[in-house]
Amino acid sequence: MEILLVLIVLFFGFFIYVIFWIFKNPLRRKTALIASGTIASLLVMYNLFFVDHSMKFIQSKVYPNLYLVENEIKDRDSLNKLIKQMVIKKMNSEFIGREEKYKSKYQYTPDSPSRTDLYYFLNFYTYFEGWGTNPFGEAGTAYFIENEEDPGGFSSEELDHYRKYKIAEFYIRFCEKDTVNYIGILKYYRNDEITKTDTIINKCGRTQIEN
Repeated sequence: MEILLVLIVLFFGFFIYVIFWIFKNPLRRKTALIASGTIASLLVMYNLFFVDHSMKFIQSKVYPNLYLVENEIKDRDSLNKLIKQMVIKKMNSEFIGREEKYKSKYQYTPDSPSRTDLYYFLNFYTYFEGWGTNPFGEAGTAYFIENEEDPGGFSSEELDHYRKYKIAEFYIRFCEKDTVNYIGILKYYRNDEITKTDTIINKCGRTQIEN
């Protein structure tokens, strides 16, 4: 970690030295400005004509229930509609007819009665890239495409750190006092606050939505 910090300091020191060296000489300054303008123009053209700006869902390779939304559309209602469509598609292909796969039994204590829960959920976050070399963390939600959470140390990375980037969550739970019938609830978020709730599937006979 200390070596990385030293390298970062040396890099910025060298960068500042080069800037001063260039701007001390009028010819070097003019050449640098022309080169910078040319590079900037090429980057803009590349971004406009060769970069795919369409919205896409990126599934995490380590957390299959986590999806990052890249280039998300600005209209929130349209975005929520697309997420809802994806949730229904995933639920129908992964959960319906395979309910037993997602049941789990547990006990709070060795003496307490066993309980059965359903464990099926999907999370949606905005795709966000931080500074990948930042020793203090904040690598962005993109970090979790290839990496598991790292809760300890100087540069911890946990999904909970990015709650303001959360867009939606979907989960299925049993109905009250029931281990057969269930309800699926989709909650939409903005700035870490719930903005809307949808019931995707309801076999409880009555709505049991948690606020």
